[in-house]
Amino acid sequence: MKTASRSTYILIAVGALALGACATVPLPPNDAFQAADIAISNAENDHAADYAPLEMRTAHEKISAARADAMQTDEVQVAQARPLADEARVEADLASAKAHLGKAEAVNQELQKNNSTLNQEIQRGSGG
Repeated sequence: MKTASRSTYILIAVGALALGACATVPLPPNDAFQAADIAISNAENDHAADYAPLEMRTAHEKISAARADAMQTDEVQVAQARPLADEARVEADLASAKAHLGKAEAVNQELQKNNSTLNQEIQRGSGG
């Protein structure tokens, strides 16, 4: 009886290992791709390439690399797709933030210039 029981356990263990070896490659991280695509699109709408060209280029390169990794049959490469897509999203978000900052700085400079002009006009008008 013990031999039959031991053989059953060995057979179950071998079967489990065989099933594990036949496991399919993980699915591509479509949610991460979608989030990165939205962030890149938003950054492009913000004209981030004018203010953060390096970050925009990096975002595009990383999402392309992530998509390429997701198409592979190697489990490790497919697993690398999600972090790359997440990094692409972060780069695009950074580019958007830099674009907003650049635009705000430009508005601030324009306001300061206008303020300076107004002060000069006031001083000229008051005889000072």
